[in-house]
Amino acid sequence: MMRDRDWARFRRGSDGVELFEADFDRHVFDRHIHDAYAIGFTLRGVQRFWCRGARRDSTPGNVIVIHPGEMHDGESGAAGGFAYRMFYVSDAAMRNIVNASIDARAPVLEDARLARQLDRAWCAVRDDPDSLAAEELLQRAFGSLAVRHAGHRVNSSTNSRALLRVREYLHERARERVTLRELAAIASMSRFQLTRQFQKQFGLPLHAYHLHVRLDEAKRRLRGGEAIANVATDLGFTDQSHLHRRFKGAFGITPGEWKIWTTGSARASHDRD
Repeated sequence: MMRDRDWARFRRGSDGVELFEADFDRHVFDRHIHDAYAIGFTLRGVQRFWCRGARRDSTPGNVIVIHPGEMHDGESGAAGGFAYRMFYVSDAAMRNIVNASIDARAPVLEDARLARQLDRAWCAVRDDPDSLAAEELLQRAFGSLAVRHAGHRVNSSTNSRALLRVREYLHERARERVTLRELAAIASMSRFQLTRQFQKQFGLPLHAYHLHVRLDEAKRRLRGGEAIANVATDLGFTDQSHLHRRFKGAFGITPGEWKIWTTGSARASHDRD
């Protein structure tokens, strides 16, 4: 399969979701089918394939949607090859994510905004497939696909009481990983409804709101004299530098600077990151 500079790799995703990425120059796919949705985006070059009785060309900024069981092939449509990323999503997983199957109007969609959403979701699933951020970004990207290109309707009403329960739950679990599934159960909503209603009500996506809850808890603990490394570990940050980046991005100073300023202790300077 691989010749010269061609390469491809699969990665583990979340339940019912697999990731694929490739950079091909000479490789040509035979006509084949998948038993899952193939949803992806072209990163470079011209990605040419036959599907639904016609030749299709996808270029950067385009989104590709191939339904389960649809025959297709693939090759480069121009000199220099092409690169792309793809999700393979079972029908059961798609129904869990957006509360419906997807029937996209065309195999190639000209939607650069959606392509960017899919890329962010792809990277989040690659980096931490079981995180709230990965779940939410995946849901938002596929939800956008369903609404903009498959005629899916969104319930625009807002259940403020349910959203307050979710917000309270996030505050109570600053030290814990939470999932979109458990938050949707608390709200008695679909994940599709919850992600949209929560951001509309509180101005941030769920995963970003929970991050700020954790950062506020970090401020409280650092003010109490706890070591930065211990705070980072206890609140689920990858390491001390991860806490450093997020803390400074939110508050404009590092955890070490915050600790010195709030404790007024010279000893805190030895704990700066």
